[in-house]
Amino acid sequence: MSESVKYAILDTDFVSKANIIKSNNRVLADEVLEFPGYHFYCHQKMKTELGDHGTRSAQAWLDQKIALGDIRCYDDEQIIKELREAAGNHCYAYYQSYLMEGCNMIRSDFYEEYFAKLDEYLVRENCDDAGFLDVLRNCESLIGHQKSYGEVKACVLLKAISFVYSVETFIFCSDDFDARRSYANSAAIPCISILSVFLKLWLLKRPIEEVQPYYQSFIDWCTDRENPQVNVRVWRFSKGSNKREKVPIKNILMDIYAGKYEARKDGDLQLKTE
Repeated sequence: MSESVKYAILDTDFVSKANIIKSNNRVLADEVLEFPGYHFYCHQKMKTELGDHGTRSAQAWLDQKIALGDIRCYDDEQIIKELREAAGNHCYAYYQSYLMEGCNMIRSDFYEEYFAKLDEYLVRENCDDAGFLDVLRNCESLIGHQKSYGEVKACVLLKAISFVYSVETFIFCSDDFDARRSYANSAAIPCISILSVFLKLWLLKRPIEEVQPYYQSFIDWCTDRENPQVNVRVWRFSKGSNKREKVPIKNILMDIYAGKYEARKDGDLQLKTE
C-alpha cells in the first residue's frame, strides 16, 4: 500500500458547508477534491439526506462529481459485494459489526432498538445477500425517512473500505464537536473539519492570497445568521492538561499561516507547544 494514497468519505454536513464557502465561482469542496493522493467516497444514504436537507447547489455538485467519477457512491449492496469478495460468507458478520459501531455513535441502544431483526436473521443457516439486505431495509424503515442516521452508514462504509483495501480511512465531516469526537474516539476514524481544511491548504503551500477569499466566505457564513458565531474553540496544552479555549474566528487563518496550529484526530485545531 502506498503511503501517499488516502481513502476518505465526505459526509452530508461537510458537503453542504463546503458548497456554501466559495471564492468567485469556485466552492471549497472543489479544492478538497483536488487534495493530492485522496480517493473520495460517499454512501447512498448521504445522497438521500443531502436531497432532504441540503441545498440544490450542493446536490447538483455531488451528482456531478459522482457522474465524473471523482467520488464513488456506494450502496449497501456494493458494500456487501466487496465484503464477500474479501471475507466470503463472513461478510454479514463484518457488516453487522460495523453497523453496531456506527449505531453506538448515536447512542448505546440505537442498534438494539432498530436492528434486532437483523440479529434474528443472522442466526439462520442459509443467509444470502438478498435476504440480508431486505431485512436491513426493513429495519431502517423503522427509523423513518426524515431521521438522520447518515453517520451510521458513513461508519459502515469507512470500516468496510479499511478492511477490504487494508488502508487507513478518513472522514471530512461536520463541525459538530460531538459528532467528530464519536468518529475519532468511538470508531477510531480520523476526522477533517472545515477549519482543518484550511490547515491542509497551508500545508499544501497554497498562498494565503488564494485561500483568504474562501476564509472570508467562511467567516461571513458564521456571522451572517440569526445566532452569529464569532469564536471557535481550539485546544491549548497548559499547566499539564489540554483544554479548549475560545479564539476569534477572524484570527485563525493568519495563525494557521504563522504555523501556530496542528490538526487533532477529531478535526479540531491544536496550538503547537513551544
